[in-house]
Amino acid sequence: MPSVQSVHYDKLLTNISVAYKNDQYIADQILKEVPVDKQSDKYPVYGEEIFVAQDDRRAPGTEANEIDWTYSDDTYFCEGHALRHRIPDEAIQNADEAFNLEEEATVLTTEGILLNKEIDAANLLLNAANYDPDLVVSTGGANQPLKWDNDNADPIDTVLRAKETMHQKIALNPNTLILSYPVYNRIRRHPALIALVKVQDLSIVPDALLKEFFEVDNLIVGKAVASNPRNNIKSYIWGKSAILAYVPEKPGRKVPAFGYTFAWKKDGNQSIFVRKWYDEGPRCTFVESERWYDHKIIARRAGVLFPDVIN
Repeated sequence: MPSVQSVHYDKLLTNISVAYKNDQYIADQILKEVPVDKQSDKYPVYGEEIFVAQDDRRAPGTEANEIDWTYSDDTYFCEGHALRHRIPDEAIQNADEAFNLEEEATVLTTEGILLNKEIDAANLLLNAANYDPDLVVSTGGANQPLKWDNDNADPIDTVLRAKETMHQKIALNPNTLILSYPVYNRIRRHPALIALVKVQDLSIVPDALLKEFFEVDNLIVGKAVASNPRNNIKSYIWGKSAILAYVPEKPGRKVPAFGYTFAWKKDGNQSIFVRKWYDEGPRCTFVESERWYDHKIIARRAGVLFPDVIN
């Protein structure tokens, strides 16, 4: 095993890992990152006093009615995630000049962590138990809206009704529509939506009009795929579902949000690190990427889930 002195965080490789971005991944667009100084801590969950009609009448000579926030505590724990890659001496000695094996190892390990981060986010956001029961909209069953790959369905009506239900609960409209790639491909070709743009002679509804029809500011499409390690069959991480959510531009205290990602700044600066070391035993250079984070639902009534909205 390498000694403590021989293991160090590599600034150059860390910068490569920080800059690396796979546009297929959408977790950070939905669950905005909140840097934290502690691996585990509490955060406040505020009450709903803002929705309570308080008596504000004041008689002459009397004091105003005093009101205040109530809040409870919830906790986060930033779990560590790390992957390493070994580079044998022989590979380094025989590599062509075009190959920087340490940089490639950084990308490989960073990609692996980002993929798992995306899967973790999807598992959280596609779990109906994390939503208010009234904000889980099933389709295709008796007395339910039709699935969106049915030509007779009315996806716009289904979404707008769900938005109204959410608004009644928290006086806030979702500003973001998240679609898995299969749902996105069906919805932009749906006859009900194409009919609305027929004057423009379009066969596919552009994203700008999708946002207009569904009355959202942001449209996010989950295109990432992952392989099942048992059979190597690839599938879409975000399945066949859709989500409405309120996503703020920036995280902040008392800023409503469906969820956040708490990211531990282990050294006080950033939550992404790459370290490398040389091990004399196998005569290999090791490159290891690591991150610490916790995806959390902050306000379960600030999101709507449409599970398996297509067949």
